[in-house]
Amino acid sequence: MQSVRSRTFLPITLLVISACASAEDRLNEGLALQSQGRYVEAVYRYAEAIEKDSEIVGARENMMAAGDSAVMIAMDEADDLERRGDPVAAAARYRTIDQMLARVRQVGERLPLPSDYSDIRRAIFNTAIDWQMFEGDRAAQDGRWEEALTLYQGARGDLLPSRSQVEASYDAETRVLLEWAGVELEDQRPRAAYDLAQRSLEVRSSPARETVLAVRDVQEAALEAGTIIVAVVPVTADPGVRDWLGGEFEVALDNDLNLDHWTRPPLFVEMADPVILRTELRGLLRGQATQSPLLVGRALELVGADLGVMIRLSGIDVVEEDVDRDEYQAVIQRNVRQGARRTTVMDTVPYFTLEGTLTYHVESDIILVDTSGREVNRFTSSSTRSGPFMRGEFDGDPAQLDLPANRAAFFDPTVIADQMRMIEGEVLEELAVAIAIGTFDQILAGIR
Repeated sequence: MQSVRSRTFLPITLLVISACASAEDRLNEGLALQSQGRYVEAVYRYAEAIEKDSEIVGARENMMAAGDSAVMIAMDEADDLERRGDPVAAAARYRTIDQMLARVRQVGERLPLPSDYSDIRRAIFNTAIDWQMFEGDRAAQDGRWEEALTLYQGARGDLLPSRSQVEASYDAETRVLLEWAGVELEDQRPRAAYDLAQRSLEVRSSPARETVLAVRDVQEAALEAGTIIVAVVPVTADPGVRDWLGGEFEVALDNDLNLDHWTRPPLFVEMADPVILRTELRGLLRGQATQSPLLVGRALELVGADLGVMIRLSGIDVVEEDVDRDEYQAVIQRNVRQGARRTTVMDTVPYFTLEGTLTYHVESDIILVDTSGREVNRFTSSSTRSGPFMRGEFDGDPAQLDLPANRAAFFDPTVIADQMRMIEGEVLEELAVAIAIGTFDQILAGIR
């Protein structure tokens, strides 16, 4: 029993020794830093030593001495920096001391400060805030917009600004964002103007009424100047794609786009009435099956659109993967000729069941056309979707096999059609999203 107690006690003793040694290490590091004149760093090491061992000899006294030196030196450096015209760097010296003083308080001590410390520190902070506001105004006058905003934001940063100083920086940031938006609007960059006006609305959590009205005016002007009217012609398909998917797929894709995605265009995009467009397009085609950029361009003028969108299903790949193929035997009746007579014989024949993953990859080409019939952009959208499949193989009429229900399903046209329809439905949904997003992205990329 005694040996058990000894084994339990020994690790605790080692932990205490280890903790004391660690505190000594921090103390020695603090002494080394203090001897190098790195007083702030020394204070932090002494504080760590005290936290590890509150009774360690010399740590508190040295921490107070190093802290006192750090304060005096920082105040002298701040005074010098302010005289040299760098009040922000001067204020940073006081912020460094503030953080050091907080660390000293964490270990139960307080450094004595000069009687005028708080007044000098406040004056330095105010000078730094005023300097940032002044430099922000200069940057804005020169069109250095982002620099101006950074300076205004810095004025209400960590220099303990008063409420009036915070409000002044908010006002300046809001004003500059609206001025910048006005310049962008004059330079025919409506999207940039709209976004900047929105930023000015978000400077405060509760913007002033005059700000809301000014933002509304800028954004309405931006939308009026930059909105593009887009007309989308019916989806078409290459013969190979149509042969596989059937003509109903392109019709379903067209309907999905018209009923969902084209009804929710982003800002700066307005969709032309598809019914009017198709009426005009039919008149131009006069029974021809081929749409061309030139004909689409003529239709755009008739419906008052700026851009036309032509969508063509251009490729399809269907692949069976990870296929398990099983062979079975079945007995069937065959009619054979024996001399002049035909007779029925029983014959054993093989058939196969296949199960695996069926993957569709469908590609579409999208062309953007202007009113002159010129192709202004072209891109590709695609969809790849997979699902399980099952089917059978037999060199003959599967109805002759007389299969049990679990294997007859492999030859059931309804089962096979359903599994293909499910995958094709997912392809259609994903392709519609890709086409809509890609189209809107390309259109917006042309609006500055």
